[in-house]
Order: sequence, then structure tokens, then C-alpha cells
Amino acid sequence: MTSEYPAASELEFLRAYDDATLRRIEVVSDAILERIFRTEDRHRAVLAAQLLTELAEAAQRLVAVCTALRDRSIPVGRALQRPLPTSEDWLTFAEAVFEANPSDLVRAMGLDETALESAAELAAISDLARHVEVIRVHEGGPPVSVLESGDPPRLRLVGYDRAGESVEFAIALSEPRVIGLADATGHLVALARDFLLTHIELREETLAQRAD
Repeated sequence: MTSEYPAASELEFLRAYDDATLRRIEVVSDAILERIFRTEDRHRAVLAAQLLTELAEAAQRLVAVCTALRDRSIPVGRALQRPLPTSEDWLTFAEAVFEANPSDLVRAMGLDETALESAAELAAISDLARHVEVIRVHEGGPPVSVLESGDPPRLRLVGYDRAGESVEFAIALSEPRVIGLADATGHLVALARDFLLTHIELREETLAQRAD
């Protein structure tokens, strides 16, 4: 029988999802941050555009993981193969988790106290909604990147949202802003990885207990 996952089992797929899909975002954003301030402006714009792409995906993957863990109507692995959440999904998520009780977040995802610290970190982020435009400008595919001269130079992204409406997003490429983008990307994907890995470990523990 052909597996419904691109792996031998759901747990192997979830491990691979963490190790490649989620970890890739960390690796790419770290690599961009290491290089971006050592390159000329026109190349800096290219790297910054990619960093914004990684930020958008990090946010979407966090919503995807949390939603998959909360909604047990289908297996987690199948849920994670669905299309990425939209910018509207992100806004709904941001409103729901801000100042939420970390214990309630953990319980809703079917996790244990090992995920409490990450849940508390998530609930403490007051500005999750600010990433909505970065997500929206990527919804219709990779946006067009335009570098505008200045000190610091500005990067303008022009794209389309899921509904086909034109969207623009602009950001000054100052060192603090770029570092902030990288930090936000790393933080969001680290939370997604912690929640998913906690789920995997709990399931593996359950299987091991049944085998004894």
C-alpha cells in the first residue's frame, strides 16, 4: 500500500518536516544575517528579500503546526501537507495567542509541561500582527523586489495576496531592522519546532510504553 506521507510513516514524516522544512528556515535566515552586511547594497536587497520570504514562511509554519496540533480531526502529518495558512489566518492566530494562558495553549495542542516555556514565550509576543503584510505580499507567489536609494536604502516588495489583490510592502534596510527580521524569523520557527518535537516525543514515548 502506498503511504499517504512522503516517508515510511507519519512519525518519520514529522521528523523530516522538522529537520528539513522547519530547520531550513533557521539555517537560511542565519546564513543571510551572517553575510548581508558584508555585501554591496544591490546584493543586500536580494538577501533582504529572501529574509522576508523566510519570515513569512516561519510565521505560516508556526500557525500550521499549532493548528495541526489543536485540530485532531485529521492526523497531524496530513494537516501539515495542506496549503500554508493565509495572512487572515495569521491575524486570527495572533489575536488568539496574545496574553493567552500558556497552560491553555499547551493543553489545546495536546502537549505536556515541557512545552510551557515556549507557550509562554508565544503568549508574550505583543506584536505578532505586525508580520501580516509580509505574509500577505507573498501569498500569490514570490513578489517583485525593488531597491530604492537612500541612507539606509529601502526595499519595496510588490506582489499579490491570496485573493489576487495587489499588495506592497516596504522596509528600510538599516542594520537594526534587518537584525530584527532575522531574530523574529528564528524565534517563530524555533517555537514551531519546539511544539512539533514535543508532540513527536510524546507519541514516541506512548509507542514505546505499548511495546513494553
